[in-house]
Amino acid sequence: MQNDIATDDRIAVTVIGGYLGAGKTTLVNHILRTADERVAVLVNDFGDVNIDEELIESEDGDTISLANGCICCSLVDGFAAALTTVRSLDPVPGRLVIEASGVADPAMVAAYGHGPGLTLDAVVVVVDTETVRGRSQDKYVGDTVIAQLRSADILVLNKVDLVEPDAVAATTAWLRDQAPDAVIVEADQARVAPALLFGVAAGPRGDGREPAAAGPAKGQAEDFFQSWSWASAEPIGRERVEVLMAELPETVVRAKGVLALTEEPARPMILQRVGGRWTLRPRPGGSGGSGCRLVVIGMPGAITDQWLADRLSTDHGTPTGN
Repeated sequence: MQNDIATDDRIAVTVIGGYLGAGKTTLVNHILRTADERVAVLVNDFGDVNIDEELIESEDGDTISLANGCICCSLVDGFAAALTTVRSLDPVPGRLVIEASGVADPAMVAAYGHGPGLTLDAVVVVVDTETVRGRSQDKYVGDTVIAQLRSADILVLNKVDLVEPDAVAATTAWLRDQAPDAVIVEADQARVAPALLFGVAAGPRGDGREPAAAGPAKGQAEDFFQSWSWASAEPIGRERVEVLMAELPETVVRAKGVLALTEEPARPMILQRVGGRWTLRPRPGGSGGSGCRLVVIGMPGAITDQWLADRLSTDHGTPTGN
């Protein structure tokens, strides 16, 4: 979604999970280096994150301020204390990223995203392509690994550069069986485009450039994504939204927007979809205009603007359900 379309005044929460060694901390570092919005990150230990020195502007106890406006807070005093610190920041960050420990259930951590002033955006689980299937069979940690996978909205299949393409394909197929509602994106060194993690994009690839034309997209989130938009000055029926949610292909990662429904046009609704999970809830704060704005983000060629408009038109078939 375009950065200037605000759908909620609460802090959006992204949880990053995954088993030990999968690349969670590398992903956190990538977020801190590349974020173009004010992000607060909660981590267990600053030493593990290894923040680039040139980014550090100041350090005060359990909080590090970065030159790009991001804040990194330690969980040494627990979640409650860290969340209090984040809420007291001025200005308040638009996003909170929580790095779960390697043996934690991200779904449990995600419960914090429903606290006062917060809204859960997505659970991102980083997967080690080389080891995940073997670890899932381990009698000691297998249940933990599987639970982490099943909690995910987005699975980052990391370290794909270290294995053969056939092994990547086999692991992808296996992951689809374990977490059928999650979107799977490939990455090396945990480089994932913020558009896919956070649902914001400045252009067709987030940088204003069209996807590369040479060869098919392999799904590596750092390099390949596209966005499509739809807007209407008129309200839309809820059944049209249900049609769209049912028919979006698995190569679509996110959908995000503000919609006025014909059933109650004066009460704007926030649509959020990450992977196979979607919600349509009243926008906090009350009334708004009667128009609709929607952006969809996914792999190149997943849909077209016309395809999107067709699903949202009043004469497109019968809804197939949620």
